[in-house]
Amino acid sequence: MILYLDYVKNLCKKFSSFDINQIPRDLNTQADTLASLGSNFSPSVFDKIPIVHLLKPTIERPGQTCPIDEDTNSWTKPYYDWFLQGTLPRDKNEARGLKIKASTYTIINNMLFKESQTGPYLRRLEPREAKQIIEHIHDGYCANHKGGRSLASKVLRTGYFWPTLRADCIAYSSKC
Repeated sequence: MILYLDYVKNLCKKFSSFDINQIPRDLNTQADTLASLGSNFSPSVFDKIPIVHLLKPTIERPGQTCPIDEDTNSWTKPYYDWFLQGTLPRDKNEARGLKIKASTYTIINNMLFKESQTGPYLRRLEPREAKQIIEHIHDGYCANHKGGRSLASKVLRTGYFWPTLRADCIAYSSKC
């Protein structure tokens, strides 16, 4: 949704003025049908309403890269080594563990993502990035200074994850 908001903001700059009008639900039957379809899941409904699957995003993401230094001791380095170069740790047990853990990871645009149980991918962050995200969600625009566990849940819903997420959020909120 953030990409759509940015796209609309860029379009707004091209106009001298614009108005946003809310259309009542009874006057917008397409949106009403879609809302009903989402709230009342019934397989028989799908026979009458065509569903279009988007094969690619309607708004392209700008190319983002997250270069990994070869000499860093980051927790993400073994995953990048495995995915990009096919190298595993020398210890047989560590290599086996990495393969098992790596099955839930993927690299998109040179960034490491983890499959979420709820569906979308979660971007895996380094500690410096994680601190910025916590600060932004806890103290940023429209923030409500959540407690540690609810702050961690909000970070997850936003689409980010790192191994010490819950402990970091609890420690940060306790300082507030």
